[in-house]
Amino acid sequence: MFLSAFSPSTSVSSPRSSLPDDEGQEVSGYTLGHIIGRGGFSTIRLASSSTGGTVAVKIVRRSDIARQDNPTLVQKRLSNEAAIWSSLSHEHILPLFSAVHTSYADFFVTLYCPAGTLFDILQREGPLGQDGAGMMFRQVVRGLRYMHEVAGLVHRDVKLENVLVDEMGVCKIGDFGLTARIGELDDDSSSEDEGVDEQSEQYQRQRAVSSMRQTKPGLPAHLSLIRHHSGPRHRNSSPLPSSARPAEVKQKPECYNPGSLPYASPELLLPHSTPLRPHPAQDIWALGVLLYALLTGRLPFMDSFETRLQMKILHGVYEMPTGIGRGAEDVLKGCMERSVSSRWTIAMVDDAAWGVG
Repeated sequence: MFLSAFSPSTSVSSPRSSLPDDEGQEVSGYTLGHIIGRGGFSTIRLASSSTGGTVAVKIVRRSDIARQDNPTLVQKRLSNEAAIWSSLSHEHILPLFSAVHTSYADFFVTLYCPAGTLFDILQREGPLGQDGAGMMFRQVVRGLRYMHEVAGLVHRDVKLENVLVDEMGVCKIGDFGLTARIGELDDDSSSEDEGVDEQSEQYQRQRAVSSMRQTKPGLPAHLSLIRHHSGPRHRNSSPLPSSARPAEVKQKPECYNPGSLPYASPELLLPHSTPLRPHPAQDIWALGVLLYALLTGRLPFMDSFETRLQMKILHGVYEMPTGIGRGAEDVLKGCMERSVSSRWTIAMVDDAAWGVG
């Protein structure tokens, strides 16, 4: 009693109770493991089953959605992503195995891709050269062709970070948060336009007659860093509209995520009296940017000043890499054509992609 009166008081904090997305928790028959990645407001954990299977689980907490500038829009896009993702099935589309929705978070169980994204691979290995770039590019094209011609969708966020590579070297397109049907505006967009433009209708007609070829998965080439010297500057033949002035250019295209601006097509940056409808040509431009990066290890349009970067994209001036072959040059020119009507279709890119590498 006497000693206890002089004993220092110690406050023992109670341990934090486990959260539904903590390591060790179970989701859809899988035990959550360590964190392997993070998104804008999501966390990706490795997870394993009792039989030894390994998957990746994308976790989006309700509390993180509530902290966004427009929680309602974010939730709508998340629901849209889940609906679209679950409807897709193709060798080069990241599969969604199951989705669990709780009051705490949404859990999306998908394929674990240990090689990471194309961005990760470029960071580790540098430019892939013609053979490596061509092999990866053709797979992305096949996945995107399925989306355009079979599913009738525009991805709207094609970039290195959104293409994952599995343990066999097979590319898988992921992240469908901005994906939309060809020619259809989002519910939150208002438009006085009537109908879908002629090119969107043309793509819809192509879906019915398209036949998809199969690609054989292959291992990614482990090539040493290749330095590409600056080549001649290439400029699209289509003139820049006189209405495009630096002050009139949108500061942040609403249909592109932060960090995706270098992949944005020129028409997305021009001022429009009505919202621009989703069009496959927007993905085609991004495909050209992606191929350029795979070949050279850098983006065709870069600038630390955002407005200046937008003007570079609008003018469509970039350095054509040297030593990449005529086939790759043709694909780059066809994809990064400023005029939407002159830009290649996904079928044209697919046919010519065999000339890359």
